[in-house]
Amino acid sequence: MFQVSTPQSSEDWQAYYQLRWEVLRAPWGEPRGSEQDDMEQDSEHRFIKNKEGDVLGVARLHFNNHEQAQVRYMAVAEGNRNQHIGSRLLHELEKIAWTQNAGELVLFARERALEFYKRHGYELKEKAHLAYGDVQHFKMIKQKPSEPGWFRHPNWTQVLQNIWRESIPISDAMGIKVESYTDWQFTTSADLDANLNLHNTMFAGSIYSLATLTGWGATYLALKEAGLEGNIVLADASIKYLKPLNTDPKGCVELQTCKGKLSDLETDGKTSYVVPVTIYDGDNVVAEFEGVFAVKK
Repeated sequence: MFQVSTPQSSEDWQAYYQLRWEVLRAPWGEPRGSEQDDMEQDSEHRFIKNKEGDVLGVARLHFNNHEQAQVRYMAVAEGNRNQHIGSRLLHELEKIAWTQNAGELVLFARERALEFYKRHGYELKEKAHLAYGDVQHFKMIKQKPSEPGWFRHPNWTQVLQNIWRESIPISDAMGIKVESYTDWQFTTSADLDANLNLHNTMFAGSIYSLATLTGWGATYLALKEAGLEGNIVLADASIKYLKPLNTDPKGCVELQTCKGKLSDLETDGKTSYVVPVTIYDGDNVVAEFEGVFAVKK
């Protein structure tokens, strides 16, 4: 998995600015140095490197005022696109902004990036400046979501949370919440104190319920991504309990591990979706669940 980090060494910084220049300035004949501005010292810088030390993506965040932060210089190396590198960088910058109490994020996107930012909750406001005579930029804004981790389609995660609270009362009693939704992962959390057994660890039935709802939520979001709607029920499941859970309950779905042909819902009126869910106690794996969710129109 790619890790987002901050440039530290002089070699890091050189490679960081090199990629920024190569992607955002060099194609228009701009000289080295044009990829920097007078906000560099007052900004948060993040990048992603591979195991060989090559920089694959870069991004920067700075504050325009106490309420508004701005994303700038988002760039991914051409040969490393479609690997969620840009999403991981943007997610990290958003967490920084929300943690520092920004009320909104602003950015100026090129036309080819509009759909990418829309998926992540940014609203197109207006045409902005024209760079290099032919590169139109558009002003986009994202308001702080209800939860910091609601990164991709935060309106969908809000609806999902409401469905759980209103239609599945046990989820509210257990304190189950959507923690994050990104391009690569869906995670949930639960209130440990509401789910303790006589051994002061999480009740096995509660772990099963957390896993089931996490898988159900991942299926719901997959349907939304496909532009489909259907009734979701758990048809079959298995779980392995590996360790007691006594600190921090979390459910996690790595989205690329889910399997199913959701398009069958349109042609056959039904389909199934297999969702592996890992239950964590903090960073430690404590249970492994696999649910088969039946979906019908």
